[in-house]
Amino acid sequence: MRPFSLQTRLIAFILLLLLTSVGVVAGLGYASARASLKAAALAQLQGVQTSRVKLVSTLLQASRNEVLALSGLPEIGRMSAELRAGYRALNGAPPDAAARAAVMDFHTREYAPALSRGIDATVAPATLLPASNAGWRAQAAYVAPSARPYTGSQPLPTGADPTSYGRAVADTHARLGDILRRFGFENILLIDPDTLEVFFSYQANAALGTSLATGPYASSKLATAVRGLQQSQNVDDYRMSDFEFYRPALGKPRAFIATPVFEGNRLVAIMALRLPTDRIEAALSNDGMGRTGEVFLIGPDSKLRTESRFLQEDPKAFVARLRRSSLTTHTVDQIERLGTAVLLAPEVGAASEAALTGRSGVEDDDVDYRGERVFTAYGPVDLDSLRWAVIAQVDQREALAPVRAYAGQALAAAVGLALLGSLVAIAYATRITRPISALAAAAERIGRGDHDAEVTPPRDPELRALGDSLNDMIRKLRQQKAEALAQAQESERLLESLLPASGAAQMREGGHDAPRSFADVTVAFVNLFGLDALAQKLGDEGSLSLLSDMVGAFDEAAEALGVEKVRTIGSSYLAASGLSAERPDHTLRMVEFAREAVRIVRRFNAERGLDLVAEVGINTGPVTGGLVGRRRFIYDLWGDTVRLARGIVSDGETSIQVTQAVRDRVQDVVAFGAPVLTEIKGMGRVELYPLAEDGAARGGPAPDGDR
Repeated sequence: MRPFSLQTRLIAFILLLLLTSVGVVAGLGYASARASLKAAALAQLQGVQTSRVKLVSTLLQASRNEVLALSGLPEIGRMSAELRAGYRALNGAPPDAAARAAVMDFHTREYAPALSRGIDATVAPATLLPASNAGWRAQAAYVAPSARPYTGSQPLPTGADPTSYGRAVADTHARLGDILRRFGFENILLIDPDTLEVFFSYQANAALGTSLATGPYASSKLATAVRGLQQSQNVDDYRMSDFEFYRPALGKPRAFIATPVFEGNRLVAIMALRLPTDRIEAALSNDGMGRTGEVFLIGPDSKLRTESRFLQEDPKAFVARLRRSSLTTHTVDQIERLGTAVLLAPEVGAASEAALTGRSGVEDDDVDYRGERVFTAYGPVDLDSLRWAVIAQVDQREALAPVRAYAGQALAAAVGLALLGSLVAIAYATRITRPISALAAAAERIGRGDHDAEVTPPRDPELRALGDSLNDMIRKLRQQKAEALAQAQESERLLESLLPASGAAQMREGGHDAPRSFADVTVAFVNLFGLDALAQKLGDEGSLSLLSDMVGAFDEAAEALGVEKVRTIGSSYLAASGLSAERPDHTLRMVEFAREAVRIVRRFNAERGLDLVAEVGINTGPVTGGLVGRRRFIYDLWGDTVRLARGIVSDGETSIQVTQAVRDRVQDVVAFGAPVLTEIKGMGRVELYPLAEDGAARGGPAPDGDR
């Protein structure tokens, strides 16, 4: 075959130059159009976000001022004093049998079942009852006879209570109606600053008569806000309570503003009013935001504080989209059941983190709570000690739709020019493209991972050298791939055998010197006693073999129950649950592991004629974990949670002892003995609970293999 002519090579070069020019021009045009559209979208979002921040700030300040103005009315101070005096007078006599029966019937038949449905958890009626005589009598007069079904916002039945408290309630209720409507509030709660008992509610509400200090709602955010005002001497003092699943409203999200009420210079009540969320959502209007744009509020936990636009417009499509996102099935089920994304859907990303640290700006590549790629503008909103953030977003697909249309047009033009150039050059380029095409096809197969491909080198000296080089590269790639795969598999196997999953992940990420904090982990120390005496009987080799068998049995039990072995030192075995994988039942899993460890020790004692003692201490709470050492390292946990678990010892008998935090989580399914006050070195006296011999978990966790 004759060498290719200069003319043929020139034609090929012209064709290549044509295609390259078209590609460069189209690419530059696409990049320029995309950058312009992105900048315009971000500028629009930032403008919308900034205006909404001002609106929300103004609205929150206005709501605060309205609450302060309401609490400062002399009429409110006088009515509050009369109501509190009348309520306290109710403590002078216990409720009669009919009153008790009415309250018990309300909680048993109406409120507890409705609350259980609302929060998706079984609530015992006995835990919801008031504690004082006044609380029982107030609920019998105003909550039990209210309209059914209970919603937490029914009208308060008045006029049937002949007591001084009843007369004060009737007078206050008649006067407050116009005042609340004028200020735009639905309900008002009045709390005794001395006892923190709710002595008045404008609407029939299960919180009436309960104590925010010791009652069923003492752990609520509202109770925390109210406690902060007990000693207040400032008429302009107030507290904000963030959104929470408020139980008296059957688990619906609620936020409150609380402020003191004075009669003269005397603090007579603490007034709490629900934050008007409908005004906030109206201020965060999505008008002018297109099909996918929305503005919403998030709280310090990065979860929504206002309703999702997409849930309001098409709930079924919204839930279906969430099921394809990274949200857990449990969270999506809650959103579907409650019909709200508030306090449930998390907005986790760089924008939300920046906003909650007080920064404002834009993010051009963010992922929203639906898992969609979005453009984001963000900024904080502060009131009192509470920080929220206003987020404005639009889907990238909608914002960049015009540039995609341009890309289609540019592609069509490029195809047309390429066809024209090909028709001009095809007669001359056949000979030069055939061998190159063969080499390109081989290279493409290699790119797809076909390292067994071989090419037949063309006759042309230059192309033959290229073919030989390609074949040589294929052989080297095959060898390098096999070596790299074997080495990676061996390294991964060794790493996972030495460290728990979180430690292995830290090692892979190179964070050797960066310990991690874990907010909620359950740890257990299994201390074996009797090995020293056993070593004299079996010898060092025999006792080491026995210890290895026992640790192996512990490891198998831990793996089956989803518990991680952290390390062993001598005759101590440290395990953790909820460390590398979040498990809502990690405390129950650890209790089951402890029981299994005790069974293993007893089995070894029975089968081998031993007298080993296993003392197990379990605690739960925050821990810090990380790699210790430089060249030779171990993974360890530390912190008060670990130190307390390590310090739990018994009287030299096999036992499982847990802290109160562990008992509180599993007491519904695990039986415990009487508490024992024990001195823990460095921790003081701690109340421990021994696991009862018949304390098997009822409905405990299934082994991981069955999940």
